[in-house]
Amino acid sequence: MSSSRSHRFVIFIAMVAVLLAGISTQAWGQQLANGEIEVSGHLDIRAVEGNVAVGNNDFQIGQFIVDLSSNVNDDIKATVELAYASDAREMAVDEAYINWNLFKWDGTPRPDDPIGFTKTGFIVGQFDVPFGIDWRVYRSIDRPLISVPLVITNTHRGWNDLGLQFYTETNWSNLAVFAVNGFGTSPALRLDEVNQLPAPLVASDNDLTEADANIIPTEAYGLRFGLLMNEYVEFGTSFAAGYLEDNSQQSRLFGVDATMNFNNLQLKGEFISRRRELTSGQNQDLGYYVQGLYNFGRQFGVLRGDAYRPDGGPTNFCTSAGAGYRVLDNAQLRAEYRMAEGSSNDTVYLQSVIAF
Repeated sequence: MSSSRSHRFVIFIAMVAVLLAGISTQAWGQQLANGEIEVSGHLDIRAVEGNVAVGNNDFQIGQFIVDLSSNVNDDIKATVELAYASDAREMAVDEAYINWNLFKWDGTPRPDDPIGFTKTGFIVGQFDVPFGIDWRVYRSIDRPLISVPLVITNTHRGWNDLGLQFYTETNWSNLAVFAVNGFGTSPALRLDEVNQLPAPLVASDNDLTEADANIIPTEAYGLRFGLLMNEYVEFGTSFAAGYLEDNSQQSRLFGVDATMNFNNLQLKGEFISRRRELTSGQNQDLGYYVQGLYNFGRQFGVLRGDAYRPDGGPTNFCTSAGAGYRVLDNAQLRAEYRMAEGSSNDTVYLQSVIAF
């Protein structure tokens, strides 16, 4: 990184830190409301340096999200999420759904319920599809590392589509079953993150933009089941299948994941495989990542190792190390250094993210 760019990065982060330090936690932490409509969201600004597909653009808007929600009654909630699409320079609808709680536990013990249900309901509309565990951190405010694991980018790219989802939670498990319109993604949220991967590590034949639209699945079905071993450990498995208009199966996803939380330490990992062109038995992509996060006071450190192997190709590896500082409860400064095999240069990310 050149000295001039390094100086700009330092000045940028310093200015953001001074700005945030001068604003009270209460001012940023308070959720805005207009009548019965609640407004929340987040914004992140990034500085990127390295061999990235979008070029050496020093400063970028990563995500700008505005979330509008309203509780119709105690059981029904409507949500619309608008996201800034940086390529088109316009706001786009990223999520729009109705969440209907069929059953919600009020905390009172129920001896007549041996399963221990705590919540059950369904969601209809456009939403992030609950496949695996990375979908829990698609929003940059929730992702401690700035970049996205290779296997996520090259298998389902932040899955987001229209459809129906049924969910249920118990004291020892959680289950989500979904039916959606294929394997859609949200350009407004995920395009920049995908493009910031070194070009050799993005599967060019796996971007669902084939000229023949007949081989793109028009509907998909799947589920994720999570088993809570105790309050610290969760194991999960996911499955999904895509179908063409003639009802033949075209794409199949399988995943296993694990999350462990011990005081200030969080460990998680995920393995995903995706088989395309099932009739020929070809094109199986697979990969994994493991990540450790440690919190100490307002600071945190995070380390991730991830791998991805395209069908018939060599396995590519990435290692990311990052650190962050919580300026406020909902405002952070982050940095990440990413070393990618197959790239001529490593990548440095700096990020300021604020929730409101």
